[in-house]
Amino acid sequence: MESEADGPALPTLCAADHPGDAAVLQRRGRYLAYKLPETPVGNVPDGSYRQTITIYRTGRADDALRELRQAVRDCPIQRLPDDSRMWRQRLLVSGEYGDESVLFEMRAPIPDGLGEPGTEEVRLVRAVRVHDVVTVLWEQGWEHTTAERSQVDADSRRAVAAIGRWLDG
Repeated sequence: MESEADGPALPTLCAADHPGDAAVLQRRGRYLAYKLPETPVGNVPDGSYRQTITIYRTGRADDALRELRQAVRDCPIQRLPDDSRMWRQRLLVSGEYGDESVLFEMRAPIPDGLGEPGTEEVRLVRAVRVHDVVTVLWEQGWEHTTAERSQVDADSRRAVAAIGRWLDG
């Protein structure tokens, strides 16, 4: 399931401005729900993404990723709008995607009555720069599911390949 989506490219990080917004030439977003290959037909999706693709002014996309890293460092814990839980953010080793990338996680306790007591909901957010283009994959789950790193990694590789084809085309 895919649809166009308006909204922020990144989650709120302690009310920081979205990194690099002043240098944005164009941004498009979409919402994608996904199912894992082993998910039976007829089941609800396993997760969802808010994906944005942003074209920055020449030489400014790397500034956006640098600012994003700093925003995550400056916001280790926060309460999100419309959510009473405390979310913890931290940078993770991103791996090699595009020219550079940033990966961070957001963690909060699963709301009472919606999962095993003591378990956490995990969201993963990866921003990947290819030249002056940045794509953000913000895994948003499905009914308090937890992001799977291997799925986010695979989808990030597909997103980078699509940007490469588009830039070469």
